[in-house]
Amino acid sequence: MKEIVFFNRYTNAVEEEKIVGEWWLRLAYSMAVGKLVTALLFKRKIFSVVVGKFASNPASRKKIKPFVEKYGLKSDSFEKKIREFTSFNDFFIRKLKPSARPISPKTSTITSPVDGKHLAYVNMKKLSPFFVKGEQLSVEDLIIDKAIAKKFANGSVLISRLSPIDYHRFHFPVACTPEKTFLIKGEYSSVHPMAMGGVVDTFLKNKKTSTLLHTENCGDIMMIEIGAMCIGSIQQTFAPKKPALKGSEKGYFEFGGSTVILIFENGRIQFSDDILENTASGMETYVLMGDEIATIL
Repeated sequence: MKEIVFFNRYTNAVEEEKIVGEWWLRLAYSMAVGKLVTALLFKRKIFSVVVGKFASNPASRKKIKPFVEKYGLKSDSFEKKIREFTSFNDFFIRKLKPSARPISPKTSTITSPVDGKHLAYVNMKKLSPFFVKGEQLSVEDLIIDKAIAKKFANGSVLISRLSPIDYHRFHFPVACTPEKTFLIKGEYSSVHPMAMGGVVDTFLKNKKTSTLLHTENCGDIMMIEIGAMCIGSIQQTFAPKKPALKGSEKGYFEFGGSTVILIFENGRIQFSDDILENTASGMETYVLMGDEIATIL
């Protein structure tokens, strides 16, 4: 398997991703025996539930400090001190100090909903079904309601991938009024590129939640959270049908890696140049939550 590289907006350089559980991922998705065990066990809900329970056990606290040190996380940005976390999952769903993720104040900008690595596609019509690192997606499959799906059929899409190292709360990318969230049950496959190379429809089959966001100046937006292997659950913390500020919290993923997808109506936004250019060359762009990912047209 090839190394996973991405463009870091903040260092202006191409970097190699630090992969949590790299040896295990290679075993599970590149070797015949590993693929069999993955299909029979790891993709099933029970496996993610068991892992989630361990991560929520107080005994898992001892894993936190070595994890922070190994992956170079900035603990001074955490709302809690390391010793205050009650379990590894408590650390995983950590909140950050507001100053750690300033929200772009411009009313003309769309901000990143998460800390993650992003791919952007301008027109869904040309890419529906569209391909992302070997994954074939269809807007009609991602959005179960066919009438709503039609509205986004030739819109723009942002795919944001979170690794276990990242901050795992997700936020509204623009001021909006969100509808009720819908749950679509499914599998728990890994969404890491190392795992997704030979899988045709991981995003379609995985458990996901979707929420329609109404905005005043950029139409409607569909926000989809996709669970993955070891994700205990996707928690929504917002109030449906009530106005939400740009950058305010929508919810969080419990332990594991995950993905957030934003789908915009056609002609409403223009993605940032660096994300578009890197996507065109097959590379993700690392952007923090609250930073600009698009402008409103």
